[in-house]
Amino acid sequence: MASMGFAEPTLLELVPTLVGESNFSTWTTSLKWTLDSRDLRYYELLTGAWGEPRAVDPTQPTPIEVEACTQWNTASRYLLPLLNATVHQTIKFYILDANNARTAYANLHRAFAARSYEAGFSNFLRFMNTTYTSNRPQAFVNEWRMALGELQECNSTKLTPLLIFYHFLNAVSVNTAVHPWLDSFLNSKVSTDTTIEATFADFVVSEDRRLNTLNQAHNFSLAKVNHLPFFCQFHNRQAGHSSENCFRNPAKQLPLDQVDMAPVAAPAKRTVTEDLPAQ
Repeated sequence: MASMGFAEPTLLELVPTLVGESNFSTWTTSLKWTLDSRDLRYYELLTGAWGEPRAVDPTQPTPIEVEACTQWNTASRYLLPLLNATVHQTIKFYILDANNARTAYANLHRAFAARSYEAGFSNFLRFMNTTYTSNRPQAFVNEWRMALGELQECNSTKLTPLLIFYHFLNAVSVNTAVHPWLDSFLNSKVSTDTTIEATFADFVVSEDRRLNTLNQAHNFSLAKVNHLPFFCQFHNRQAGHSSENCFRNPAKQLPLDQVDMAPVAAPAKRTVTEDLPAQ
């Protein structure tokens, strides 16, 4: 009777993709079980229990030290791409600069291992206090999304799409200049199909248009003032006349006793010269 065989499951079938704090415990447990089935030292390398060997004299390592270092480096080169394959695309930057598997795992552990209550509450406060107080709409959206992502990584936090949607509206409402957009958006564009991404886009486009209009009006006002050629010290502003020619200049004003009060000459009498006929 022929023996029945089966394909060994791959690493990606045994280890879930790491997406953040929410599944770090499950990910690292599955990773340990899978690696232990291949070599017990693999997971010890990741955690530091199997430390990187160091020669007593780096200039003249012994054959035993060379072999130990070779084994550790070989295992590290094997584990590093495995770690990269089991983390989500959005968090790969945590391990891109790691030069060995131990450093890569330490970076992930530092970022996503179970945090204290104080750290979780700090994420909550950061999210609640991220409001639109600047005139940089896209920068605010990026900051708000980052705060939301950090809060969602907490295991005990469950935020519904509706709650996220209305919290964003509340965050931008802190800036009173945005209220016309809020009224227009809520009255004409919100439906059951409205997504948070669509809300982001509509907000950024509206704010960019409003800010560009303000900048154009400001630049026009400056150009209108700056075309005046003189600065009048008596008016304390740019003017169309110099200080010397200003009517407020005391040097231009004479006392009443020096004003020429000469009478106005009477108009000359009109005479008509008639040519008399020759006698």
